[in-house]
Amino acid sequence: MKLIHLGAITLSVGILLSACGGGGGGGRGLVNPDPPSTPSADMQTAFSGTETRDIAAAASAARNLLNAGGQSGDPIFGSVVQALTAGISGVTGVETSFNGGRFTLRINRQNGSATTLDTDRDLVSDVVEYSPSENLVTNRNAAEGYVYRLNEREFTAAGVSVEWSNTDFTDYLSGGYWLHVDLDTQGAEIGTFIDGPEFAETIQAPVTGTATYNGAAAGVYLTEYGTDGSPAVPSGTLEQGEYAGRATLTADFGSNQISGRVDNIGLHNVLAVAPDGRTAFESDLTATDYEIILGAAPISQAGTFWGQSVTLTHPQLQITSSDGDWTGRFSNIDDGAGNPRSVAGTHRAYVTFGGGSESVFAGAFYGATEQFP
Repeated sequence: MKLIHLGAITLSVGILLSACGGGGGGGRGLVNPDPPSTPSADMQTAFSGTETRDIAAAASAARNLLNAGGQSGDPIFGSVVQALTAGISGVTGVETSFNGGRFTLRINRQNGSATTLDTDRDLVSDVVEYSPSENLVTNRNAAEGYVYRLNEREFTAAGVSVEWSNTDFTDYLSGGYWLHVDLDTQGAEIGTFIDGPEFAETIQAPVTGTATYNGAAAGVYLTEYGTDGSPAVPSGTLEQGEYAGRATLTADFGSNQISGRVDNIGLHNVLAVAPDGRTAFESDLTATDYEIILGAAPISQAGTFWGQSVTLTHPQLQITSSDGDWTGRFSNIDDGAGNPRSVAGTHRAYVTFGGGSESVFAGAFYGATEQFP
């Protein structure tokens, strides 16, 4: 599974930490799952800069999140949000802002509390920036990076992608995933989101025709091994990290259905922590045969959808059960054919394996029918 890697340390799902040394894994997210090794020059954005800080948190929070990962929850619209929580008040939605030099993410909760990450105030790391020609999905300026904060009471980190119009910074799209831990209670939260003005309004969904959306997906995953790991992976080992892949979705507006898949999935920034405290870390992107199948979901007249069929597959692994849900909405801007030019959303998959291992994958996806002008 993939984790957030911040400079010389690794923050795995905001729960486990290992001082692994060495550089960061870079951005492999919603904009481009396999970016160039050298960031674009002459682009100063919200994610410029790198700092690191050591933290520690208990493995019990990770196990709580695995339990939460098996539970379905209603999607949150406005932006598109899904959140898995254990011992923390439920999420009611997120708010983001971007002005070209500053990005904020505010997470609102049912008890009236909120957590805000701010690139002007908090720590930022592992930045990758893209010129339009390097953004393979939409041909817009973009940046990916991590923003995080630790105090005596809580830890919060987010992996975020932002892309924007050259002529108007307020015409942006942000997406990604966050990790939050209450250090006193070991309450924990994993959330995924897509937010931006292009997805802020309902639309009148087309009633005929089809459209294919090609793009990218990224997220975090968490695994606890049973007896089906390799001999080098003892039962009870926690593995945490991030994943990135290719998203392909097909909308049939005549039948009001959308379905898709995330394939070409690679894992990176993977941290394994054995019950005796031994750790192993791999930052490089490693290809896998995992696929996430997004089963057919009904499209509402307002251009939103929620599907309750998500299946994680792997040709060599004995998967005994797989379920999940996914949700999204269409852009309020049309393409040249008169269909919404893009689609964005979030997904959750929970799986169990033959030897008792269990995993949860949570991420966001974004696709377009054509490169933007």
